[in-house]
Amino acid sequence: MNDFEYWSKNILDKKIQKQLQSLNDSQKEDNFAGGLEFGTAGMRGVMQLGTLGMNELTVCKLAYATANYLQKFDNKSAVVCFDTRNNSKKFSKLFAKVLLAFNVDVYLFKEYAPTPLCVYMTTKYNTTIGVMITASHNNKTFNGIKIYDSNGIQINDATQQEISKVFNELNEVDVYNQIYNQRVQKKPVYIKTKEALEFVNDKKSDDEKLLKVIYTPLNGTGLKYVDKILKQNKYKYFVPSTQKNGNGEFLTCPYPNPEFVEAFVEAIKLAKQKDGDIIIATDPDADRIGVMAKHNGEYVKLTGNEVAYVFAEYLIETNKADNRYVVTSVVTSPLLETMCKANNVEFHKTLTGFLSLGTKGKELWDKYGKENQLLICEESCGYVIKNTYFDKDGIYSTLMLCDIAEKLKRENKTLVDYLDDIYKKYGYLETIGDSVKYDGVNSKQIMNNAVDNLRSNPPKVIDGEGITEVVDYLNDNTGLKKQNFLKFSSQNITFIIRPSGTEPKLKIYLFVKGNSKKEAKDRSVKVLEEVKLFL
Repeated sequence: MNDFEYWSKNILDKKIQKQLQSLNDSQKEDNFAGGLEFGTAGMRGVMQLGTLGMNELTVCKLAYATANYLQKFDNKSAVVCFDTRNNSKKFSKLFAKVLLAFNVDVYLFKEYAPTPLCVYMTTKYNTTIGVMITASHNNKTFNGIKIYDSNGIQINDATQQEISKVFNELNEVDVYNQIYNQRVQKKPVYIKTKEALEFVNDKKSDDEKLLKVIYTPLNGTGLKYVDKILKQNKYKYFVPSTQKNGNGEFLTCPYPNPEFVEAFVEAIKLAKQKDGDIIIATDPDADRIGVMAKHNGEYVKLTGNEVAYVFAEYLIETNKADNRYVVTSVVTSPLLETMCKANNVEFHKTLTGFLSLGTKGKELWDKYGKENQLLICEESCGYVIKNTYFDKDGIYSTLMLCDIAEKLKRENKTLVDYLDDIYKKYGYLETIGDSVKYDGVNSKQIMNNAVDNLRSNPPKVIDGEGITEVVDYLNDNTGLKKQNFLKFSSQNITFIIRPSGTEPKLKIYLFVKGNSKKEAKDRSVKVLEEVKLFL
């Protein structure tokens, strides 16, 4: 009996039974072609029925495996939070119900809220874990689950493997049937909005601001919290009406990723109407930000690396503590290392993802103290600004960016001017992030094969420069945990190839030096095409 037949014959939920019968043959084959995987970055997939989809059964299966893991703790407890995506609230209630059935104390959000708030509440209540129902920046068809430890850091490999082992042994139908009609006596503690808003109680200034801010939550979770933190610091801001309210359909931004200018279309329209100075977008779970700045009458998109330069330079200038430190990933711009070395700031590189970044951040916090933490960041628009936790946060990043832009406006400068000063000071470097996407059942295997081919047949020359260094993070002694990606460097060019940990796509990170910003930018376009030919 195949998985589809087992589901059809055994699921007790009549509504799901009816939905199963509506699947065509192709959907039956695709939706049951494998199983969702649970990793350190969590679990993410298309919302569809079947073993390969995010649905009530697979959510229940992960909740069951997580509850089983929690049984070894005296303090069996969890914060459960959800974003604005379709089904997120339903999945959060189901996850909480399973935990409660295992006698786990649950603090459950009644309303949608951002990921940084889930992290904050996990540390505030000192729960064993925090659970966030979100698929971050993915399109409307996706949903997912992130799990954090009691420090607000994504769970480590050992925890992931322990949960994953049980998860892989469970049959989602049997688990779902067990919980479906069960009346759970234990009740959650509901986190109310008033308590949640304590997250943004910081008030820095009563001074009226000159800066005019355009902010969009991209139909996600950020508005309520950005609203409070900006208003209590006297900032004027405007929100596109079409992206103001939570809406899992993401009607005006089909791919709500603040890394890309396409997500800013509605905000740019409003910025032109209101003569806005900066535009800030948070992704649907508000843990990342994207930025555009008005400069010479045009709105200029800053890359994730460029926003990191701005934060780093500002924090270096304003925080003169001893033993200051910055933590970034190996795929984040090397210009940050140059900036740190020039200012006697400790610089640390980790593998990609905020499990690695947050773990290193906590290690340094324990060693030096939190006041010495300047910045933890990665190139994909994730920043830790507030030195009380270790996961990326779009809310406080928004406030600090406004503070920097306000200071610059009073000096008749823009964020672009500030960036130009940074480049003149430390050197010109163009960074490009791109990717090659893969589709189909075997997409991850095909993607990994592409990396193996490049490993076996490495290029010798890039844009006329001989490649002088090749680093294989899977096989070389880098001092970091083994990971399947490659770095190639010549005198003025570095590029990194890495399979995504959450999607079937091959990521390209390109860094090109030049004698001017234009020279570096023009050359990088040409080099990117050559890198793609290598693949």
